[in-house]
Amino acid sequence: MAELIYAASIARTLENTLLGQEKITRMVFAASYEEGVRVLEESGFGNAGEGGVDGMIAAEEARLARFMKEVGGLKGMQSFALVNDYHNAKAFMKAKYGKTGDPSFMLAPDGTIESARLEDAVMNDSYESLPEKMADALSGIDAYFASNPRSGRYIDLVLDKAMYSHVLEVSRKAGSVEKYWKVEIDHANAETLLRMKGAGAPEKDFREQLIDGGEISPDTLAALYEEEEGVILEKLKYTCVAAAAGEYAADKSFARFEACKDNRQLEIFKNDRYDVFSVAPIAGYYVAKKLELKAVKMITTLLKINADKSLIKERLREFYV
Repeated sequence: MAELIYAASIARTLENTLLGQEKITRMVFAASYEEGVRVLEESGFGNAGEGGVDGMIAAEEARLARFMKEVGGLKGMQSFALVNDYHNAKAFMKAKYGKTGDPSFMLAPDGTIESARLEDAVMNDSYESLPEKMADALSGIDAYFASNPRSGRYIDLVLDKAMYSHVLEVSRKAGSVEKYWKVEIDHANAETLLRMKGAGAPEKDFREQLIDGGEISPDTLAALYEEEEGVILEKLKYTCVAAAAGEYAADKSFARFEACKDNRQLEIFKNDRYDVFSVAPIAGYYVAKKLELKAVKMITTLLKINADKSLIKERLREFYV
């Protein structure tokens, strides 16, 4: 309990380093890319200009990774680090099967597994030391590719399903963290439904993409696939993805759909951010920082090409502070 309270106090302190609404808004309405970057520099973001925007973002990602190593042993928190493990497993598998070249540029910071150890396991088909769900997924891919066409898409599909099963397992009974992942799964499935329906994909292909573990059963979504888009959107309004479906129905924007999903996930932790006897303040800071990094990358990219401000604003998320 003492470890939890200490970690929560650190997270609450780190909240004060988040850019927040005022600084993000200044970036959005900056007259130029250079002016937007200046906001970051003045805020002490990253290394305050060293290495340009990419360097600043990399520095902040490294700090967040260090924070995660400190709190990763708390119940539920390991689930966030597992995302990086599975991302890196995908990168190594795609390199192994010739779908990419050098995977180093694709790697995320280490999660619970050092990337060098994970690479060695993947390249040598030696999965004994890896988590069971990841090991089963990797060996399953190997077996499938032995007699079927090799595709990066199949690697993504199998490892994504294993990842969601794994994060739900380690976050079970972790309150807000478990809710976070269920929201993630439901929105991922709903987005897949809308995208594949729009593309006219066969129902069989859609069923293969569905992820177990959310509040909406795969069977319910599969039944919806037979309906017209308008009917699908109307029925989704009575589910836990109602807000995101409504945003999509308004202007067919997946950017707003995904922003709505992120907002809902952040709201889970905002509601419990003062509960120092749970991981909510710790997870809340982590999720808020990840969304901040996503916002900085998006805003600076769009400022660089002098994009219309409306494109930036529709992609903005809510703020934790």
